[in-house]
Amino acid sequence: MNWLKGPTSKKYRNNLFKILLISILVVAILQLIYITGGTKMVFVQLLYIPIILSSLFWGTYSGLIAGVVCGILVGPFIPLDVPNGIMQDPINWISRLLIFSLIGFLTGYMFERINRLNLKSPFYNLPNVQKLLRDIEERSKSKEKFKLFSIKLTNLNDIEKYVDNKLVFAIVDNLAKKLSHCCGRNAIYSYEKDELIILACKSCNYDYEEKIKEILEDYFDFPVSMGGYKIRVSLKVGIYEYKGEEITPIEIYNKARIAYEQGEEKETGLYYYNVDLESRRREVQNITGSLLESIDRNELYVMYQPKIDIINNRISGVEALVRWKRNGNEHIGPNIFIPIAEEIGFINRIAKYVFDSATTQINNWKSKGIDLKCSINTSVNELIDDNFTAWAKDIITSKNLERLDFEIEITERAIAYDDKKLIEKMYFLKELGYKISIDDFGTGYNSLMSINEIPFDKLKIDKYFIDRIHKIEIEELVKHFIEYAHTFDKIVIAEGVETEEQLNILKRLNCDEVQGYYYSKPLLPEELVEFYINFNKGNLKEK
Repeated sequence: MNWLKGPTSKKYRNNLFKILLISILVVAILQLIYITGGTKMVFVQLLYIPIILSSLFWGTYSGLIAGVVCGILVGPFIPLDVPNGIMQDPINWISRLLIFSLIGFLTGYMFERINRLNLKSPFYNLPNVQKLLRDIEERSKSKEKFKLFSIKLTNLNDIEKYVDNKLVFAIVDNLAKKLSHCCGRNAIYSYEKDELIILACKSCNYDYEEKIKEILEDYFDFPVSMGGYKIRVSLKVGIYEYKGEEITPIEIYNKARIAYEQGEEKETGLYYYNVDLESRRREVQNITGSLLESIDRNELYVMYQPKIDIINNRISGVEALVRWKRNGNEHIGPNIFIPIAEEIGFINRIAKYVFDSATTQINNWKSKGIDLKCSINTSVNELIDDNFTAWAKDIITSKNLERLDFEIEITERAIAYDDKKLIEKMYFLKELGYKISIDDFGTGYNSLMSINEIPFDKLKIDKYFIDRIHKIEIEELVKHFIEYAHTFDKIVIAEGVETEEQLNILKRLNCDEVQGYYYSKPLLPEELVEFYINFNKGNLKEK
């Protein structure tokens, strides 16, 4: 019985079942026709059922053959009137045979046509993902090794909207021709308008990968000339290599798609599937659902990291930092959940939560005689949102606080000099009394470029430079940052200070303030009170 255990055994068993089903139907209908009196009765029309089923199962010619066979079986072999022994007129059964054959042929053609349309892309003359999954299944059953290339044309939608929608079809058709390989054009598939998938069999795996790289270089280095336009097409290629493992076709396809999600959205590049990437993406999806409930479930909380004025040896303020303890025991870092919150539009609620918590805490500290300024990280969206700033004003007023007590931190990377609305809003906030700090300075696009055009009060040098400040070239760069900011009477803060060596260098460079683990990690409100008291009493020994 080994013949039932091969890669085609399932297909064989399915066909065997279909043949038995049709045979049983034909025999049963012929018997029904005979015992009910012959072909003069309407039951002869039941033979359309096995004819149409044959067309559905195997296509045009199978439907034709089934029609001929049924026409012959119900032709000269079965009387018109069984009880009276009257046979059929030849013209009668021959006409029926022709009609059966025609119905079988036409329905078979119709089913084949529908099947082809179901397996064809609605946009291009290429097979679709449904056909791809069938082909992957066939190859994986035979344990054939192959590579799947998923090619995302990341700026195709922009070309369609802003240049010429007809160009899209020309671009994809041209690319499909370039991508043809030893497995043939039928191994190139389309998903939506902006994604092509290539199934490369083992015989052309490695040569084809080099071909893909050459095509990427051509599209990236030189604009494509089409329809009177010169267009640069950006392509991201994800590669998954199937090596015979137990995995479903859709999982194979998804792994190739997961691969191209690496890198920046609109950059051109070739990326290989990485299981760690899939795990991270799965975790992101898991986190997203929990994040939406985090505030209502009281899982978010705010910690405060002290800022130290190293010139006057005093606590100059704190930075409010949001933290998330999911399900009461799992700490999720802000570097993970903040980008997700921004992506799903939840960052506004988090920003309001932090601002509300920080203002409440500052008010509470003031009642205990602890007067601290508090800096709060703010995204550009919140900064330019008039509703948000009006809400913040009402919160501060309702708690009898002053806007001078708060410092708005915005990352340098988020600031664009040509964004007039943002710059104007920053000036407006300064007029209201807020202090403005540029966070992560040195890592963005604006370093040492007309920084005086931005209305800021404090400059925070990124931890990247502080970690490397023992290197002479980095020390000189940090010195330049400090001198440049002092030229405009701005305060400079160094973040991420962790060692005495770093602190001493910063003191020598006339840095104004520092924050980091050298003095303190982020603290809970009650821990901050203890730190504040000990520091002011001189009980906190400088390391």
